[in-house]
Amino acid sequence: MKWIIRLYALVLLGYTGWRTYDFMSQSLPANATGQILSILFLFATEAGLLIWHETSLRSTTSEQETIAVSLTWLDFTGSLGAGIADMILRQSLTTMVIPPWLTMSLIYGLPITVALNVAGALLFISNDAETQISKAKAHLRFDITKQALKELSDNSAQIAEKMKPAIYANLRDDVTGKIESQYQQARKPSAQAPTPDQTPIIVSKPNGNGKVIYNAETADPRPKA
Repeated sequence: MKWIIRLYALVLLGYTGWRTYDFMSQSLPANATGQILSILFLFATEAGLLIWHETSLRSTTSEQETIAVSLTWLDFTGSLGAGIADMILRQSLTTMVIPPWLTMSLIYGLPITVALNVAGALLFISNDAETQISKAKAHLRFDITKQALKELSDNSAQIAEKMKPAIYANLRDDVTGKIESQYQQARKPSAQAPTPDQTPIIVSKPNGNGKVIYNAETADPRPKA
C-alpha cells in the first residue's frame, strides 16, 4: 500500500514541479543561465520536499527530525505559491493578475526558502547523533583536563616539594654526566705532529762524492760509531 501512495505523490510532485519550473523560467532571463537556475530552484520546492521527507524518516535525533519536517512543509509552501502563480499567469479562460500580496510573497519568499534550505542542511548535519556524541566526548575531556590543571596549579607548592628530590637527582645526574663526558674526551690522545724519530726520511740525490745527504729536519738513521 505504501508504494501506491509514494507513486501517487511522485505523479503529483511531477505536475507541481513542472508548474514551478514554468513559473521560474518566465521570471528569469530567457537564456541558459535562467534555465539552469529554474531547475536548481526545484531543490528548494518539489525535490527538496521529497528529500527532506525521506530524511525525516531516517533521522537519528529529535533535532534532526524537527529540522527535516519543518523544511518539508517549507518547501511544500514554496511549491504551492509558485504553482498558484504559474496557473494565474497561464490562465487562458480569463485574464487574471497575480495579487500583489502573492507577488511580494514570491519575490521575498522564494529566495528565503532557498536560504533556509541551505541553513537547514547545515543544522541537520551538525545535529547528527554521531556528531553530537563526538562533541560531548570532546567537551567532557576538555572539562576534566581543565579541572585537573586547575588542581595542579592550586597545589603546585606541595607538588614541587614532593618532586624536589627527583628533580635534584636528575639535575645532578645531568651535570655529572656532562662533566664525565668532557673528562673522557680530554683524556683521548689528540693528533700530534710526528716526532723526529717518526718523521719519514727524505733522501736527496747522491752528491758527487757518493755521500747521501739528509734533510735538516731528519736525523741521520745510520748508527753512530
